[in-house]
Amino acid sequence: MRTAKQEKAGAPSLFAATLAGAAPALRREVPPDARHLHLLKDEPMKPAAKNSPPAATRATREFTASDKALIRKLYGYMSAAQLLGILNERLAADLGEAAAAYTLDQLRSEIAALSRQEPTGADWASLRRLLAVARRDGVLGQIDEQVIDDFAVVFSLNPKQVLALKDILLTKEEA
Repeated sequence: MRTAKQEKAGAPSLFAATLAGAAPALRREVPPDARHLHLLKDEPMKPAAKNSPPAATRATREFTASDKALIRKLYGYMSAAQLLGILNERLAADLGEAAAAYTLDQLRSEIAALSRQEPTGADWASLRRLLAVARRDGVLGQIDEQVIDDFAVVFSLNPKQVLALKDILLTKEEA
């Protein structure tokens, strides 16, 4: 807003002077005490650390539950380096630049842990993996025709389902 004195003098507004390049540049520096970590907690906000230790000396963090869920959903679709960049950007946005960043080794070990989990899908490949685990643990060796017949009675399986179950579970492992 211009004052009445500036209006009478015909002086250009600050906006017009800035556009023309005659006005000095506006300060955009943020005072050091104005920077805060923004956390979703009931605690009051704390100022960010000015002199954080170098990344090599900071302790590494474990992945949070939301990070693990993101890794589980995306690790098959993008490279590990790209996924690590996304995770570290999220970490910096949540905890500030002073937070210890995740490492590529951490991400690779988490992906390996996810790959070792038992299959939960309903497709044929998952069933074969589940049978391999059961065979390796000795559970499959304990299942015989009587167990399958008892299972069929309890769960009211039709003859086609019983036959399919026997074909899958009672066939010997191919060498």
